[in-house]
Amino acid sequence: MRVKTVQINWHDKLPIFSVDFDHSYVNSNGGWRFATGGGDNNVRLWRLRTLEERELAPQHPAVEFLASLNRHTAPVNVVRFSPCSSKLASAGDDGVIIIWRQQLTTDTGETPRAPLATLEGAFEDDGFVEPEVWRPVAMLRGSLADICDLAWSPDGNFLVSASVDNTARIWDAREARCLQVLADHSHYVQGVAWDPLGEFIATQSSDRSLRVYQWVAPRDPREIKSGTEVVSLLASHYSMSLTSGHKEDDGLEEECTLADSMEGVELQSTKVLDNEPMEADDTSALPVQVEAVAAAPATNRSQRLFHDDNLASFFRRPSISPDGRLLAAAAGVQRDRNARNTSYIWARDALLAPPVLSLAGHVKPVVATRWAPCRFAAIRHTDAPATGSWLADGIDTRMMLAVASQSSVAIYDTSMGSRAIGLMSGLHYAAITDLAWTRDGSHMILTSIDGFASVVAISQPSAAIDIPTPLAVDSRDAASGTTDHNRDPPSVDGAVSTQDLQHATSASKRGKKRLAPTLVSQL
Repeated sequence: MRVKTVQINWHDKLPIFSVDFDHSYVNSNGGWRFATGGGDNNVRLWRLRTLEERELAPQHPAVEFLASLNRHTAPVNVVRFSPCSSKLASAGDDGVIIIWRQQLTTDTGETPRAPLATLEGAFEDDGFVEPEVWRPVAMLRGSLADICDLAWSPDGNFLVSASVDNTARIWDAREARCLQVLADHSHYVQGVAWDPLGEFIATQSSDRSLRVYQWVAPRDPREIKSGTEVVSLLASHYSMSLTSGHKEDDGLEEECTLADSMEGVELQSTKVLDNEPMEADDTSALPVQVEAVAAAPATNRSQRLFHDDNLASFFRRPSISPDGRLLAAAAGVQRDRNARNTSYIWARDALLAPPVLSLAGHVKPVVATRWAPCRFAAIRHTDAPATGSWLADGIDTRMMLAVASQSSVAIYDTSMGSRAIGLMSGLHYAAITDLAWTRDGSHMILTSIDGFASVVAISQPSAAIDIPTPLAVDSRDAASGTTDHNRDPPSVDGAVSTQDLQHATSASKRGKKRLAPTLVSQL
């Protein structure tokens, strides 16, 4: 695994708040298309070059500029591609969600890559011809407050947005109408996630809660009448009972047991790694560990699961595994002898129960989690028992999760059990804001408030296994047999242990010197 900070002018040296890959992108030259949203009010599209291209021309940047989308009037906080098409949704401080679609201009369906002066938006101020042209096809208005996060439904028909007006909104992406306003949170909603199976929606807020909603409406948006409730509240998580034998801040060891209320997930309690100094080149035992969280009998004492609104972050981005079985939350705090930053994991068949895992030990609070959008064939580890898998069927497949704190990113493999397989820190001298995976799990991109992004190349030891995604068919397009890409946009005004991690990241505190590409670890 190798990581490099790409030092180009991403967003006029202003913060980059979000990144996402287009998993439907196909190009004759290969590579991966992705979008970024930044503090310059723009959405920009890029192509990450293939490893072969980067090796043949190392003097060129790892990314190629494709287009700049300039309709927002305030910083763009989130960009997300539809899981079943190349439609892109963006939102930010102007409170508007814009859905973009690439403009096709030739009979063969190819995109323009030559000077075409007649194309609106094809030129930037300096006369440079953008390789791609994108147009807004819908503008969703309903919140006058900043929008922090977005998530698509797996069929691409719906969107959920998170806003600082303490609400989350469900949208019909085709008709540009708001279907329901979720006003259960009492503070900013800073993250949302949609279940890949289409049954649940998760929201996270700075009111120190995670809420899970269940979809109760028809899946076909044409059957949803105005005013119909499309989701209902299923679970709210603020706190959990302290474990048996646990006494907060008294210096005693916490008795760690396994949550036994979940089916289909098997774990073993793990011991905390010894707090021995880690050599700079020692990657054999990265120090972020997975700990089982106890499902203890109810007591009169409880602990809060998440940081309060004093957390200096715009985002608390949860995510759900590509098979829908595990939900990873951001901004967790685990209180044993000391308060430790963590990401809590819930199981699909135990969403009403306490979390089943705690990925504790991050030096700074977790701001985003992101699962690789595919599964991988299982591998045999010589240094970890097969029973260490998070999942009962982990002997056949595995998944990967990236957990981003403000200062570092840890990567977990569900078949490895008790430790992270990679730790990246010291890449940026300002907080990390978002991260995204390519469809095959071979690359990942991190973004930061310092205005730069880092590319991570991962040599996967086993093949990626695609998880089928439901395809959406627009009824209007199906009836006509064509798609109008130039339609004017409609608008609606509607309703690891802490000590080891500190050692691993201490280099970032010695100065604001940009780092050269660094070999982090070997998978």
